[in-house]
Amino acid sequence: MGQAKNRGSKAVRVTQALQRQQPPSPPRLVCTHCQATLSNVAAVDTQGLAGITAAFSASCSACQEDTWAVRGEPAAVRAFYETLEKVSGQRITLGTARADD
Repeated sequence: MGQAKNRGSKAVRVTQALQRQQPPSPPRLVCTHCQATLSNVAAVDTQGLAGITAAFSASCSACQEDTWAVRGEPAAVRAFYETLEKVSGQRITLGTARADD
């Protein structure tokens, strides 16, 4: 008992809890097929996906292909992409993403 005081005032703890609940902002995505900049990035619900902290997807209007961005533990991200390959029935092209500067 009394450990809450060590984490700050009630207002600070409420603010921290609300920040944890907000989804991370989507990264700038570039199509992995045609390299077009994608503007319609949507967050994907990752509740229940152990090791995945955030996932985003966007469909490219130029080539009609989907691009995914996934954050999390490396093994969980690999498993996520392996599942995408099984579901789609085709090989997934992996790219890299960097945080906005």
